[in-house]
Amino acid sequence: MSLHPDYPVVTGSHRLTDEWSVVLPEEFNRRVEDGDLVLWRPALTFWIAIWGHDGGESPEQCLESILETASDLRSEQQIERTEKLIRLTYELPEEDASRPRAAYKSISGYVISAVGHVQISAYFDTPGARTLGYKLLQSGSAS
Repeated sequence: MSLHPDYPVVTGSHRLTDEWSVVLPEEFNRRVEDGDLVLWRPALTFWIAIWGHDGGESPEQCLESILETASDLRSEQQIERTEKLIRLTYELPEEDASRPRAAYKSISGYVISAVGHVQISAYFDTPGARTLGYKLLQSGSAS
């Protein structure tokens, strides 16, 4: 399978906003749908939403709020803290009868900073796509 010829192709360092960027280790198609950025290639699709902190919420408060509303079905949860960022990732079971494999997993990822957070959902069909999904999630950074 190849990329869709009717959509832009992006790769490498990719600026999401003035504050946020990711590194795309391979080529992806790009589009905006329902206000979210969608990056996709065969076997892997990312939906990306960018949020500001309302009312001066700290990164720790944002993490707490996300965890309070996160699904109880999440697994493989990891939280990583650096001087400037908090990264949260976990996997969720998914089901879609229109897909070749109706039952599958997705990765939910959050990169949180003082300016807000990026929410990235990665839908993957293969173990290699899962690895690539985590690679992109780990590359998210704030300026």
